[in-house]
Amino acid sequence: MGTSVVQEGDFEAPAVLVLDPAEEWHQELPEAWRRLTSERQVVWCRLATPDAFPEAERMLADPDALGRPIDVVTRGPVRPDVRDLLSRRPGPVRSLLLVDPDEEEGEGAIGGVPVRVAARGQRSRSLAERDVADAVRTAIAEIDAEATRPHP
Repeated sequence: MGTSVVQEGDFEAPAVLVLDPAEEWHQELPEAWRRLTSERQVVWCRLATPDAFPEAERMLADPDALGRPIDVVTRGPVRPDVRDLLSRRPGPVRSLLLVDPDEEEGEGAIGGVPVRVAARGQRSRSLAERDVADAVRTAIAEIDAEATRPHP
């Protein structure tokens, strides 16, 4: 039996909030995501458990719970409760990164939060897979670079 929320990394570092819709049980952060904890706080919420979603909402509402900025990751299609959460708590969220979204889902915004496709595959993959973690890390690096570029 696993836990609904797992946190690793520097609690003062920028945060990655993973909203995982899968039924997989994790006692700890999936191995593929450990590399990211050297530069980010990674919080993994298993949405299949009843207390994970309220805990994710609590963390987004509490300015001291997560480092800033916060990038949210989920697998597509985006669940209605995730859409509602981003609409209610857009302030601290810098981006929503989608993995294997539906064809009609992609770049845009949900509740004022910019949406970016981090990875789109031929099949729906587990967020715990190494190629997914690598794609998310690349997307975050691109967003970081865009944020530091001077604007004309």
